[in-house]
Amino acid sequence: MSARRFVDQVARVGLACTARRVLVAAGLVAAVLVLRTPAAQAQLGGVTVPDWIGQLVLSSTDLASMSDPGGTQEELPGLGHKFELLFAMEDDQDPQNLTNDVISVLTTTAYPAGIGVAYRDTPPGFKIGALTNQLQLKYYMPARSCGGGSPRIQIAIDTDGDGVSNGNAFGYVGHTGFGGGCLTGVWDYVDMTDSVPFRWDLTQFGLGYHNWQSAVAAISTGFPNHKVLSGSLVDDSCSFAPTSCGQAYYDLFTFENRTLEQDQDTVKNGR
Repeated sequence: MSARRFVDQVARVGLACTARRVLVAAGLVAAVLVLRTPAAQAQLGGVTVPDWIGQLVLSSTDLASMSDPGGTQEELPGLGHKFELLFAMEDDQDPQNLTNDVISVLTTTAYPAGIGVAYRDTPPGFKIGALTNQLQLKYYMPARSCGGGSPRIQIAIDTDGDGVSNGNAFGYVGHTGFGGGCLTGVWDYVDMTDSVPFRWDLTQFGLGYHNWQSAVAAISTGFPNHKVLSGSLVDDSCSFAPTSCGQAYYDLFTFENRTLEQDQDTVKNGR
């Protein structure tokens, strides 16, 4: 796909998602607007909200539109769809143990060539609570760190049962809120369903910021007919957050009933 075609498609998808979110959020729209004002970004319950909130490159993108579902079909019933590597995300080897299959991306300011995504389709969808204790990953960043909302887990959610994504929930990788506490130079494991506050960003649904437990409750209460359509590991912030530029390796990315452990768990360019 050419860069021009990609940008045009992202714009169309972003506009469609925005329109749907306005309809779904209804009375919660005012809350979204308040959260995005400069004053609200500065402080939220005594916690500083990063200035990159609202700038995520693929924030409004329905990544299903970039996927080739034919190549990701499960090999046997029950295994679930494979992970599809998009843009600069590639199969690789652990630089500290060449017998270990991992995925990696070298993020740069080039767009879209300098971003990386590992996307997993999850038809026919399930409730968000099904991801509890089934949403983890390891990461290794030799010299860079987390910044600008990357890396993150991006969950596409259908809130009204029509099979179309109404927005994305964002889970920021790290050990403190908003992706803070990332480690550099060592392999680090993160359980994305732990109790770290402000890890989960539900502002696209007008529901603010949460730990995992309150995020599940907020989505389940606000949208009882919701379904999770897909999950992605996204690394896309280098263009505006220099600390997220550089090499990153990822391993054991678990999204519901499948874990990315080896090359056979991935598809790149339909293979």
